[in-house]
Order: sequence, then C-alpha cells, then structure tokens
Amino acid sequence: MLSHEAILHYIWKFKLFSLVDLKTIDGDDVQILTAGIHNLDAGPDFLNAKLKISETLWVGNVEIHLKSSDWYKHQHQTDKSYDNVILHVVWEADAEIFRTDGTLIPTLALKDRVAQNVIANYEQLKQNNYWIPCEKQLNAVDELTKQQCLDRMMMERLEDKSKLIQQLHQNLKGSWEDTFYVSLAKSFGFKVNTLPFELLALNLPQIILAKHKNQNLQIEALVFGVAGLLNQDFVDDYPNKLKSEYQFLKAKYKLNQLEPELWKFSKTRPDNFPTMRLAQFAALIIDSQHLFSKIVAIKELNNFSVFFNNLDVNHYWKTHFVFDKQVSKQSFLIGKKSVDVLLLNAIVPLLFFYGKQMGNPFYEEQAIKLLEFIKPEQNNIIAGYIERGFKVSHAFDTQALIQLKKYYCDHKNCLNCAIGLKILRS
Repeated sequence: MLSHEAILHYIWKFKLFSLVDLKTIDGDDVQILTAGIHNLDAGPDFLNAKLKISETLWVGNVEIHLKSSDWYKHQHQTDKSYDNVILHVVWEADAEIFRTDGTLIPTLALKDRVAQNVIANYEQLKQNNYWIPCEKQLNAVDELTKQQCLDRMMMERLEDKSKLIQQLHQNLKGSWEDTFYVSLAKSFGFKVNTLPFELLALNLPQIILAKHKNQNLQIEALVFGVAGLLNQDFVDDYPNKLKSEYQFLKAKYKLNQLEPELWKFSKTRPDNFPTMRLAQFAALIIDSQHLFSKIVAIKELNNFSVFFNNLDVNHYWKTHFVFDKQVSKQSFLIGKKSVDVLLLNAIVPLLFFYGKQMGNPFYEEQAIKLLEFIKPEQNNIIAGYIERGFKVSHAFDTQALIQLKKYYCDHKNCLNCAIGLKILRS
C-alpha cells in the first residue's frame, strides 16, 4: 500500500504511470488532455482538468485518494463543492463513489500502472536521515536541473522577502523612504539585533533626523538615546555629551526609548556589537539624505556599496567597542562582508518589490543582477552543498541554496523540488 497521498498527487500531476489502454474501473477509456491545476487550498485536489472518458469530453476537477473509500471518510458525498469532480484517481479501488445527487463518479486506479522505482525512490528520500535527502542520488542529476532548481529557489526567496516589505510598506502608509529606512535599520541588526534595530527606526522617524541635518552629535545622540543606551553615568566626555544632547531632544520630541536589555552583546564579536552598528547607522544617516531616492537612481552595480563605504563614523569608535572602555586602535568602518549582507537583506529585496509594485521590470532585473554581482556567502549551509557537488559563483546561488535547505531539504519537501522530481522520475 502506498504510504502517502502526496506521492499520488505527484504521480498524477506528472503522469508517472502507464497511459497505455487507460481505463476506469468500469472499463471506460480515459484520455488525459490536461491533468489540471494542483490545488493547495480546500476543495478538490486538481482544478480545471480536461479529460475524455469514452466519447465524452469533460472539463472539471479531479480528486485523489489512496483508497476509493476515503471519499466517504472525508464526507465528500455530502459536500456540493465536490459535485464537479469528473474523475476520482486512487491507488486502490475498494468502493464506488457518488455525487450528492447520486450520480456515479468514474474512478481510475493506478496501483498496477506505476513503476516500482518511482515508489522506491520516494520512500528512500522520505525515510533517510541524510543532511539532504537526495545526497546519495545527486550524482544522477545533471547541472542544468540543479541550476533550474536554484533559479526557482531564488525567485521564491525574493517573493518571500517582498511580502515582508509589502507589509511594512502598508504599515508605513505607502512611504518608500520610510520603508527603506526601517528595512535598512533591520539589516543593521545582522540577525542578532534585528528586532531592536527595527524598533529603533519605528521610534525615531526620519522626519526628526532630517531636522538635525549637519548636526552630527545630535543625530548620534538621537540614535543612541532612543536605543536606550544613554541611561547611565559615564566617564568619557563623548557619551556624556550624547547624554546631555539627548535629554534635551527627548523632551522636545517626546521620544520613547528602548529597554537596553533588548540589545544583545553576548556571543557577538566586538566589531558586531550593537554600539558599533549604531555608530555606523548614525554615520549613514549623517552622510546620506533621501536614501531611497538615491538607491533607485543607481544604474551601475558597483555604486550600491558606495553608501556603506568610508562612512564618517565618530572617531570615538576607533578606540572603543562600548562606552567608557578603551581598546587598541581598530577599524570602525563596515567591512566588505557586512556591506554584502546589507545589500542582500536591504537593497536587493526592496528593489525587487519596488519593481513589482511599480510595474517596472528594470528594478526586478537590477535586484537579480546585484545578486550575481555580490560574492557568494560562506556559512555551514553553503559549505554543506559545496561538499556535495554544488557549484556556487555568487550570492544568487548561495541565497537560493539557503532557501532550498530551509524550506525543502530540511522538510523533505522533495515532491516540490526540481532535483527531487528528477530523481523520482529516474
């Protein structure tokens, strides 16, 4: 007995069964013109199928079960939304099934029409505990199939990130500048401090920062103050100046501030301490006004990183990672790898969503070109795929592999993966 209905969906969708002398269990000839659209919501499994049964052309839906009697287990015989089912596809026929008006629905049984290797390949993928389910069969998959898989994964990833930006864009009443400002702030959190950076941006509107253009100390005071990191006594002159400025600005604008405990310092390298990232973020605000307008005006790919290079970060951070604790001289600028992360997490998704929203494919293409311009990421996921024979040339490939691992390989979602499909059909 077949163990999962999902494999039967897959077998029907890709016609992985013998079509020779295809007949219903009552002996009527069946010709599949189109298998229908796979329905992932409530209702019949495949919509708008086109079939010829005997001499009659049918257009309607197809329902799939392991056994015919499952129709009754799921109470479809009382559900009028299943009255437009024109064919019941099952693994094993054990009962006749009827519509709510009592008319018989033709049944097609596939148990004796599917090659055993299809089932064996599927069971092998589902039951193993390898790092990725298909790693023992990958050598049978050609490079074109792998690349087609990665192309689809990358588009999915862009669509997923676009949905997050779309929600933010709606919450910010359609302001592109504010959407980019908050998205950029989130990216400065570098995973560990994403949430407090987002809250910082939401509690410190750009309109306030714009009023203090060319007043570096006040902008730095606003950033560190709203972040909640100036609520203590300091020894050094610089944080004391920030504290003094912020006390005035807080009262003037009636600002809310974050709880300092939100910021995570532990298990973080000093150059990624939130204090360092906040100093860099403040420098970016000081150096650039109307960031979104400038980003969408860029045509040359290498100019995207210009915004993050050589920022005028306050020199205090050249000898400090946190307030009042001096260290030997160190770089306080954003490193190349960090710039790439900002491009990946803030610039690329925003360009892609902006292009979709405005109906301008230039920006969607620009987002993809930027992915191909950025160097490949280095992490455990990428290393794992490289070890298993995948080739990576740029961030397009590595982002696609992250999507593949997190949403397909880790969940053994092989039936919806081009590589899994290739293996199952082999």
